Amino acid sequence: MNKYSKISVVVPSFNQGEFIERTILSIIGQNYPNLELIVIDGGSSDDTVEVLKKYNKYIAHWVSEEDRGQSDAVNKGLKMTTGSIIGWLNSDDIYLNDNLFTINKYFKSNKKTDIVFANYYFIDNNDFILSRRKEIKFNRNVYIWTKGCYHANCSGFFRESVFEKIGYIDPDLHYSMDFEFYLRAYNKGQKISHYNEIWSGYRLHDASKSIALNTEQLRETNEILQKTNVNLDSILLSKIYYYYYKYFRLIKKLLIGSYLPIKKYKIEIKGVENI
Repeated sequence: MNKYSKISVVVPSFNQGEFIERTILSIIGQNYPNLELIVIDGGSSDDTVEVLKKYNKYIAHWVSEEDRGQSDAVNKGLKMTTGSIIGWLNSDDIYLNDNLFTINKYFKSNKKTDIVFANYYFIDNNDFILSRRKEIKFNRNVYIWTKGCYHANCSGFFRESVFEKIGYIDPDLHYSMDFEFYLRAYNKGQKISHYNEIWSGYRLHDASKSIALNTEQLRETNEILQKTNVNLDSILLSKIYYYYYKYFRLIKKLLIGSYLPIKKYKIEIKGVENI
């Protein structure tokens, strides 16, 4: 058995030329010996393609062509993967140093886990830590009643069997595709675990979808819940459940030290000289 399982990382991209080089370096700079990096760009008009050409020899596959958006780009990449462990990382986010080695060990030691999420930092444009996101384990009721996806793909990894069993991302969703995918995975019996370590940096900036398009995200989430036969007809009952699970999560986060002060510094991304 290979000591290092093949890890495929899909990077969906569109006009993130300011950040994508740091994203790529955070992946390939780890020197993980069995890596498959796939970048699916939606036909960017900035300098993204020049960056991809610069790191061409480190990228297994990349394309730059018009697509239907992030979900479509992720699906294109997922269908190209050949690794037994798969992650996808937005082109403005970063992995922390050596997390691929940790993920390899984790899946080898936790045979029953299909999907694993870890914690992450919120970072700014210049890689300075803003805050820490230390989360609770996956809880279906928290997802449904607070209508929030509190795990992030920048710290999420999947066995290849997950996509074989439940399919890919819903290409018609543009803001709540993660929310729908994780619920679908849970409902189809996939074991979702949590690892209490920080694996990545989630970048907050003016163009972030999570900042700019909260209304559209909520609309899609409501449509997803209706399709999954979750009864949200009773306004009073929905509010009771909302506040119960909102504070359930907050108390759990308090108990695991999510809100303790942290040291804030600039995350150093390994340069190409380390590759």
